[in-house]
Amino acid sequence: MSMRINGRTSSLIVVGVLVARLASAQTTPQEKGRNEILDELGLKKKPAAPAPEAPAPVEGDAPGPGPAPGRPGAAAKEKSAGRPSGPAAPSFTRVIHPALVVTCKACHSAVGPAALSHFLLSGDAAADHNALARFVDVHKPEASVALAKVSGTVMHGGAAPWPAGGAPYERLLAWIRGGARFDAARSLEPPPAGPAEVKTAPHRREPPANPGAAAGVGVDTTTATGAEATPPPPVPAPAPVPAAEGPKRDVPVFATTVHPILMTACSLCHRPGGPAAMTRFLLSGDAAKDEAIVRPLVDPQAPEQSLLVTKASGQMHGGGPILLVGDPRLATIVAWARGLAPPPAASAPMPIGTTVAATAASGSVGQPPAPLPATPPAPPPGPPGLPLAFGFMLNGRFDLNYERRQFTGNPFDSTSVAALRSYHHFLFLSREAGDPCGLSVEVLTLLFWEGHCRLPRRLGPVAVTIAAGKIVVPFGADPLFHQSYGGLAGFDQVVLPPVWAIEGVAAHAVLSRRELVLTDDLFVVRGYALAHADSVINLQSDFSPDDDTRLAVGNRLGAAWMGISAWYSAYFNPLGFGRRLFMQAIDLTIWRPRRIPVLGHFSLGAGLLRADVSGGGPGVGGVGHDYYDFADYVQLRYYPIDWLFLQYRAGLRTFDSRRALIVDNSRLTSADGSTHSFGIVARTRSLWFGIFYFINLEKVDELRNDLLRFNVTYEF
Repeated sequence: MSMRINGRTSSLIVVGVLVARLASAQTTPQEKGRNEILDELGLKKKPAAPAPEAPAPVEGDAPGPGPAPGRPGAAAKEKSAGRPSGPAAPSFTRVIHPALVVTCKACHSAVGPAALSHFLLSGDAAADHNALARFVDVHKPEASVALAKVSGTVMHGGAAPWPAGGAPYERLLAWIRGGARFDAARSLEPPPAGPAEVKTAPHRREPPANPGAAAGVGVDTTTATGAEATPPPPVPAPAPVPAAEGPKRDVPVFATTVHPILMTACSLCHRPGGPAAMTRFLLSGDAAKDEAIVRPLVDPQAPEQSLLVTKASGQMHGGGPILLVGDPRLATIVAWARGLAPPPAASAPMPIGTTVAATAASGSVGQPPAPLPATPPAPPPGPPGLPLAFGFMLNGRFDLNYERRQFTGNPFDSTSVAALRSYHHFLFLSREAGDPCGLSVEVLTLLFWEGHCRLPRRLGPVAVTIAAGKIVVPFGADPLFHQSYGGLAGFDQVVLPPVWAIEGVAAHAVLSRRELVLTDDLFVVRGYALAHADSVINLQSDFSPDDDTRLAVGNRLGAAWMGISAWYSAYFNPLGFGRRLFMQAIDLTIWRPRRIPVLGHFSLGAGLLRADVSGGGPGVGGVGHDYYDFADYVQLRYYPIDWLFLQYRAGLRTFDSRRALIVDNSRLTSADGSTHSFGIVARTRSLWFGIFYFINLEKVDELRNDLLRFNVTYEF
């Protein structure tokens, strides 16, 4: 019996030595490299199934060779020896920094929308580590400001690029827990034990160290103690990788690509207190809030026909074409809108075998992501305008017009006169970087200048913004350059000022309810004044002097629903000498109904204005002496293609008409009349070209004042 035991023991010793050699040989250079990368990322290899406990050795058995390196017994031995058992924290240079550059640098750079923040990325790993270190707390990692920002827990203009619990968030947290060092460092906290490790990556399986193990070839079923024991349960087959929901698409991120384009291209008008503040497209500067405003304006199934895209290309847009079809900035917006559509059904399971570096930038542990690019992606093509320091933006508008004047019928008649004119030569300086306050200034002539601030609290569902300075008066549909009353627009306007900007303050309120947007603009400005009691007011220029200011108060109510917008504007102004001015206007616009055949090529705008002057002392004003001015317009556009439209506009105007009369024929002058204009306009990128023919008809004393204009306008 003793001889049998000794022989069996010697056999087990030989088997143990062979097992130890086999285990050491199983660690190939490829697996060793993979394990080192996993350690740097803070990802733990799924532990092998534990071997069953060996029975107590039989008395007289010789001790076995002990657990082989890499086996569970060895790990316990190392832990008892005081060696660190947690996974290594992710490497800053290989994991954290590339992810920050891809996600954050587009905004958090010296010329980005977040240029005024304290967190700026340069692309240099050492410098960016110093910038990030100010926003982490290694003693309380979960309370770090960096984690609160990227997860959207606190106010962040870029919303929540790394939601709490996601893989990128957890990697950043693991790096902070590891001491937030410049490069890889081991975690300061022990890793969760047992099942928690398996939970982090339910579908990730490392190949067995011994390729034949899965098939049962060359597997040692003897315990290290040398006793024959029940063999361990077979390793289950890897769980099937679930099929992907659809092919991975390179979808632009709104906060870092689309939002900067909209802020620089559109926020000059589409901001609280701006000329287009009553529309449902209202930019606040907060990327998360603005994305919620913009999404209803796009159609993911047909992004090229979205209202946001068609308006930007100039279709019934008060600001004219901003981003033409073919402009890469518009292509970025279209790509983002298309990415909102549900992905198509998958036809094949997601491929496996992607690199660990790809996982670092993606945010998905369970499913292999797209590989991380060697260099950060290039930012989208720059929006119009010249970015300046501290979040400022400089835009410009310049035009040149060749005109034929003083003719009736034939513009090239021998009596006609040629002229070369420039009406627009402006530089606009603005700052709309997402802060509560901003400003807009025309810097060449100080045509207007104003500062505005959003109130810190919302009045229920209503957002309020206050503006002050030489403000663009919110009266009519498009106060800036686009008043059309009387049939003429822009600097041809003969009723109201071409640009009605005057010193004052204004409050803008907006209420949004899905497709419906309601706005209210209340303003107090320097108003008009009469030089004499019986003067006839000139609404273009008879403003009160600075040292004898007459305050005027006004209100504009607006409503927008789908493609229809309407405004009612009212204005009251004491003129002096007991007289007063009350002015009203109604405007309506209907955008192109793109889903309706034929009608989708047309847009319509119409409006009317009446300004009543009443009151006065004895012999001045009163019944039969009070008067009013009246003007209207209708504008129709046809778009055969998106970058080209044909326009017809007509309008009537009368001045100094007595009350109770539609037209006072006894007071008609050459100023009373109508205009019919025809035009064709095309645009490519920042240049647009137009040809316009104006037929001016006077009520009396017909003048030779028809006009032919060739226009070239450049915007940036």
